[in-house]
Amino acid sequence: MTDLHKNTTHQSARKKFLALSLESTRKSYYPQLKKQLENTQKNEKRLQLLIDNMPAQISCVDSDERYVLVNRAFEKSFRLKKNQILGKRMKTIIGQKSYNIVKSHIKKALSGKSGHFEFSFTTKKNTTRWYEINYVPEINHKSETIGFYALTIDLTEKKQADEEKNRLKDRLRQSQKMEAIGTLSGGIAHDFNNILSGIFGYSQLADTHINEPERAKEYINKVFTAAQRASSLIQQILTFSRQTKYNKQPIYLIMILKEALKLIRSTLPSNIEIREFLVSKSAVLADATQIHQVVMNLCTNAYHAMEDDSGILTVRLEDVLLNNKPVPGDTGCCSGDYLKLEISDTGSGIPPDISEKIFDPYFTTKKIDKGTGLGLAVVNGIVKKHNGFIEFDSSPGVGTVFKIYLPVIKDKRIQSGTTSKDEENVPDASERLMLVDDEDAILESLGTILSSRGYRVSSFDNSISALKEFKRDPYAFDIIVTDMTMPRMTGDRFSIEALKIRPNIPIILCTGFHKNFTEDQALKIGIKKYLPKPIISSELIKCIKKLLPEP
Repeated sequence: MTDLHKNTTHQSARKKFLALSLESTRKSYYPQLKKQLENTQKNEKRLQLLIDNMPAQISCVDSDERYVLVNRAFEKSFRLKKNQILGKRMKTIIGQKSYNIVKSHIKKALSGKSGHFEFSFTTKKNTTRWYEINYVPEINHKSETIGFYALTIDLTEKKQADEEKNRLKDRLRQSQKMEAIGTLSGGIAHDFNNILSGIFGYSQLADTHINEPERAKEYINKVFTAAQRASSLIQQILTFSRQTKYNKQPIYLIMILKEALKLIRSTLPSNIEIREFLVSKSAVLADATQIHQVVMNLCTNAYHAMEDDSGILTVRLEDVLLNNKPVPGDTGCCSGDYLKLEISDTGSGIPPDISEKIFDPYFTTKKIDKGTGLGLAVVNGIVKKHNGFIEFDSSPGVGTVFKIYLPVIKDKRIQSGTTSKDEENVPDASERLMLVDDEDAILESLGTILSSRGYRVSSFDNSISALKEFKRDPYAFDIIVTDMTMPRMTGDRFSIEALKIRPNIPIILCTGFHKNFTEDQALKIGIKKYLPKPIISSELIKCIKKLLPEP
């Protein structure tokens, strides 16, 4: 056999062997490869189905900030089809405004960092939407960041539900406040009638002794003192009933208690004795109005427990150090210095079978016309907001004691809650003053007092005529003192118009009560001072002196 023939024979055999080997391999492994491929495709379909049916938005962006994967929730959110999104840049899809909000996080994600954040924006329909975004980088086999994945959760419904929940809580608190005011209204009327009786009596005595200056002055001073009592009572009622925002400040709790007990004392029948043991002068970080409400609610409950019989209402305030004392686990409280406010009564007590329900909203053992069952629920909510907690102990037929613990703060910048109204010697003046008020008695009395101190007063009984005069000669006055509530044009509107004409004119706004206009709003529009009514002339003169430059 020649060499050529041998080679040809070998090649032919090799081909047959290779062919047989390939066929054997195809028969042996192809079904497995096919099965693996089918399984992979099924898994990909399952994964895509899972991604598409998730309520959260899922997307993948490459290093050029172009979308390479999105799910149905993402499409639905932007009202676009997948083929309208894939390959497009983020800025194009989400818009420039939203892109500016998230671009710092995009930079972090493309640098290989993970993170999460929340953001909100206002739509074209003037509605607000909130989102939470979590992102993780996509890393290739060379440890290079080639993009990132983002999971976007729509928080709008949750946020709106939380806001509605807070609004309902505010309404509940306000409803309970008015319930307490209704309970106290008889005592308030009684106290006011006593004050007015004193004013009438002292006024008549002053008139009777008009030719005896010393005695007349003594009775006039008593009229003034009674009027201050009436003013103080009004402020207490307004403070308690007003619907205000939650505003924590460092306060002395003893001052709040004294003010609240003044109001309570005038409302309770004579068969109920009040005993005070206020020994602590420590401070807490608290909202004064809400703490006032806690005291009023607990004292009102104590009164209701004793109203059918005589009894003793005891209020204690003392410092305590909590070291090993167990505190409720869901309050966030811890060991340290606390103020303990204890309010106890000798009333009917709380039966053991309902003691676990007393802080539930709307739970009450009172008759329909006696209460809504909101009081203790509101108290519990307020105390928790102040990082405190409540304990209570009650025995049927013996009485009930509530103990409220609030953490003490070490802060010298304390709101005392009181201001001195003592007369001060204020030197005579000569400045030109515009006085605007629709109450003739105020114009006459204040105008006369200010004129007697040297001020050149121009009085106006309405803001329209006052503004007309101010427009005629804006520099004829050095300062404006105006009422808030007036017909046709309110004091704030008048002030705005006056400041347009002369931006630097000092304005003092006086108001008795206006629920829609606050001191902060007054200062924002350029009013220099916001004074509550009734106006005490010495306080007004001190304010005027502070606002006007020295001659």
